[in-house]
Amino acid sequence: MVAPHIPGNSDILDIGGYDGSFLTHIRDKIKRGVCIDPLIEERKDDKIEFVRSRVADKFPFPDASFDVVTLIAVYEHLHAERESVTAEIFRVLRDRGYVLLTVPDKAVDHILKLLLSMRLIDGMSTFEEHAHFNSKDTVKIFDGCGFRLVRWKKFQFGLNSLFIFQKKTGNEG
Repeated sequence: MVAPHIPGNSDILDIGGYDGSFLTHIRDKIKRGVCIDPLIEERKDDKIEFVRSRVADKFPFPDASFDVVTLIAVYEHLHAERESVTAEIFRVLRDRGYVLLTVPDKAVDHILKLLLSMRLIDGMSTFEEHAHFNSKDTVKIFDGCGFRLVRWKKFQFGLNSLFIFQKKTGNEG
């Protein structure tokens, strides 16, 4: 859902990218990619860098370092840090840069709870990490941090949302 919306030859920051599989998938399309995750093994090659860091910490990058920031199934896990992480994204994103993120609908929490009670799934610590986040709140948070909504598309039978935001410039209201 996210890859088709990545502009070619971009510098990309993938927040919470776990093993870097998304950046590896779009490697031929990008100029440079950085995957930041608290569980990743730090390494670097000619195009992709893997940085071990807590997502809620200040990002170890200068202002205006990236054309695109992605958060794929990450934002709902941030809890109280959502606003501070969104402000950090604003800081490291170049003017008119894009943020692409996917967020599950809160109905997913009910489905996971049912599947857990039926013992059809296990090991779902992420269920509690969602904290019943309402995907609709994403727009309000990003708008408050200086972004404008470009696109909001529901997918997977409405259980997930793709959001595309653009960083407003100084002369935009």
